[in-house]
Amino acid sequence: MSPVGRPRVSPRSSAGDPREEILAAAADLFCTAGYTATSTRAIAQAVGLRQASLFHYYSRKEAILAELLDRTLRPALDLTRRLGEAELGAEAALWVLVERDVTNLCSGPHNLGALQLLPEAHASQFAWFWSRRQQLIDFYHRQIHDGADAGLFPFGALPYAPDLVFGLVESVITASPAVRADRDVPASVADAALRILGVPLVRLGRAHRNGVHFSEHDQPFSALGAAEGNGQSVGCPEHKTT
Repeated sequence: MSPVGRPRVSPRSSAGDPREEILAAAADLFCTAGYTATSTRAIAQAVGLRQASLFHYYSRKEAILAELLDRTLRPALDLTRRLGEAELGAEAALWVLVERDVTNLCSGPHNLGALQLLPEAHASQFAWFWSRRQQLIDFYHRQIHDGADAGLFPFGALPYAPDLVFGLVESVITASPAVRADRDVPASVADAALRILGVPLVRLGRAHRNGVHFSEHDQPFSALGAAEGNGQSVGCPEHKTT
């Protein structure tokens, strides 16, 4: 039986998924050379594929950027559904959301979150991304407002409190590589988010412990690598790959 896939210019260096190899190469090039300056030919060469073979996996360069952008949001959005079914309480649920969101933004060798800062990411074909990002922001707002209504977040009723928390989460996008590589940063950011909302240290410690316990039994995720639970790359709905 002949191998599945498309021929390569050079032998494969690993037995990994060609889609994941393409995404990794594209992420590196987009983050270093820029999106506009990166051609599909350059991406194909980085993976050892012919340019025509690249189009077997991703029909357009825009589809590659779409998948990378989606991976900065998809894990957190998937998590919001599971948090909605869990009975963690507002403090622990928000701690988990922040910690896992930051973990995703800091994971992998490339700063995928920085791709949203590209001018090209604001083009009309990526409007779906900003809509999905707003869904995540809205969930943060609901979590914080619910906690404030329950008397758990003393400062959560302030109109700018949710924006401060979300801004703290996304601050890791522009942080130094050393900060992003520090494994303690996600939990520290989650702790800081609760402190911003006025949660006292005793309850913060309990939320931290409950959040860690939840995450230990929840499905892990990664921004660049296997998608949650199934080990396969999943294209965003608006930009399905061929």
